[in-house]
Amino acid sequence: MIALGISLYNFAVLQGTPDVDVALPRLVTIEPHAPGNAVHFFLQPTLSIRRKTENVEVITDAQLRLQPADKTASRPEFYWLDSGNFVYDFKTNNDHWEKSSNPTPILVSQERPSLSTLNFNANKWSFRPGRYEGSLILHRSGEAPMTVRFCLLVSAGDVKTFRDSAERDAFVFRNDVVTAPADTQKPGCYVSVQ
Repeated sequence: MIALGISLYNFAVLQGTPDVDVALPRLVTIEPHAPGNAVHFFLQPTLSIRRKTENVEVITDAQLRLQPADKTASRPEFYWLDSGNFVYDFKTNNDHWEKSSNPTPILVSQERPSLSTLNFNANKWSFRPGRYEGSLILHRSGEAPMTVRFCLLVSAGDVKTFRDSAERDAFVFRNDVVTAPADTQKPGCYVSVQ
C-alpha cells in the first residue's frame, strides 16, 4: 500500500505543471545606433525547472520594458527582434552577433535549461543619463506571465561614448561591478564596464 501511495504521488508530481525559475545574467549588452535612431538590448536569462517533472514549459513571448526615473524622458518601446549568441572573432578581437532564430516559443524542460540570448530593439529612441527600472516579462502558455525586475544606471559619460561610437559598437553593463557608482536604493544595478 505504501509503495502504491508513493508511486501515485511520484506520478502526480511528474505530471504537474513545471515551475520555471528565471535568473538574470551578470551582464547585458547594449548596442546604440545613431543617436535617436535605435537601441538593441541583449539579455540572456537562464530559464530552468528545478522540480522533477516530465512536462515542458513553453515561453510564448518575451517583453522588455525600461522606465526612466526621469519622468520627463520618453519611455522606449522595445520589441523582441530575434535570438542568437555573441561569437568571438579572433581576427578583430571583438564579439559579433549571430542570429539563430526569429522570436519563436522557447521550450524549457528539466533536462535542458534555456540559455537563449534575446535581442530587443527600440526604434527612434536613445538613452539619456539616469536610472532606468527594467522588467523582463515572459509569457507562458496557459499560465500567468513571469516578471523579473532589474535596474540600469547610464551615466553622462556613457551617453557621450554611445554618441561618439561607431554604428555597430556594443557596450557591456554588469550588475556585479564593485566599483560601480553608489546606489543606495537598490544595489546591483547594471552599470557600464567600459
